[in-house]
Amino acid sequence: MKKLIIPLFVAAVSTFPATSHAGSVDGKLTKIRAYEQGGKIEFKSRIPNVSFSLRKGDILKAMTRRGKTRAVADLEKNGLIIDTERKAMVTLDRVGDGLYIRGRTMTMFVTERELENVRG
Repeated sequence: MKKLIIPLFVAAVSTFPATSHAGSVDGKLTKIRAYEQGGKIEFKSRIPNVSFSLRKGDILKAMTRRGKTRAVADLEKNGLIIDTERKAMVTLDRVGDGLYIRGRTMTMFVTERELENVRG
């Protein structure tokens, strides 16, 4: 029985990096994907269902500089763009291994792995 459990445990642990989370929303780990639509980039998370849509130039500017950058974004919660959050000011803060997008009501952290898709 032990001979069967140990290889299964090793196989399960080795798959963790492949299924790792790509960011966080308000401190909760979640998977975040980046989608490019024309001149805009949209960062979407599943749980909670939140997305930030920003200009590609603002993202690239924040990725190449250390420190904080201000930008205009659309915040979408549960598939609805809220009137108070349309054209909201957000702060893009480049940290060691990712990018913080801080709005008035939401904070999203996108890891370096997902930002590599934006650069390409």
